[in-house]
Amino acid sequence: MAPEDAPAAAPAVEAKLADAVEEPKSDAPSEAAAAPAEASTSAAASGEQVAFKVAYGKAVQDCKRPFDSLVGELKTEIEKTTGIPCKLQKLMCRGAALKDDEATLRAAGIKDGVKLLLIGSAPAAVDAAKAAAAAGGGGGGDWDAPKTEEPICKQTAHAKVLAKGVPDGALPGIAGRQVTMGEQLTSIPGLLNSQGSKVRLTFKEELQQIWIGSDTSTQKVPYSSISKIESWPVEGNEAYSVLALHLGVGGTSRYWLYFYPSQYVAGLKIKILGVQSLI
Repeated sequence: MAPEDAPAAAPAVEAKLADAVEEPKSDAPSEAAAAPAEASTSAAASGEQVAFKVAYGKAVQDCKRPFDSLVGELKTEIEKTTGIPCKLQKLMCRGAALKDDEATLRAAGIKDGVKLLLIGSAPAAVDAAKAAAAAGGGGGGDWDAPKTEEPICKQTAHAKVLAKGVPDGALPGIAGRQVTMGEQLTSIPGLLNSQGSKVRLTFKEELQQIWIGSDTSTQKVPYSSISKIESWPVEGNEAYSVLALHLGVGGTSRYWLYFYPSQYVAGLKIKILGVQSLI
């Protein structure tokens, strides 16, 4: 019986050998396919990170992302947090807009410690502002100061200060257009206060404060204490404006500034109050 049993056992042995040969073949494609994914995951996990801030209105958010991730991916994350669609976002880095969504953060110039300015509004906020404007008779919001019976520049108290003229050291003013206030613009010199004394505005972003300094004193004003900013072009010299900073609860107290460069009015409102103040 031994000779007859041998042929019967042979197929079983051959089947085991076949399985042993075929198993590496079936595993090889799976391992090859997994390798790129593992490499990608490893690269993402060990990739260089960049830490920066995103400022939106009065809120400042700390962010940390892969240096070689895309600007478009950052905008997607911002949309999840703020509700502002990517296509409605405008990100400013050191005064320049980040327009290329396919650029990496590295290529876009985003470095450790830099602060990005986010400009944009969620559709719901825009709709609410439009509805409020319509309900109020189509007013222009806070961009333009409310009309008064007598032009602000002709009122006695203001006319007295304006009669002193543009102070020495004032920045050149531009009428009829707005200019972005980049991070390099940290102060506005050559202003006058309501007493006619020369003062300088200094922006302390790290403290979220605006410092109003004269030769004798410095007043430190938190951004959060400013509820509204009004402006009026100086009659006959529209390159400069009169500003009123509304302070405290309800904005009952106002700090007056004269010969503020008109092109930076919108930038000041965005910096302190957020883009919603322009709607």
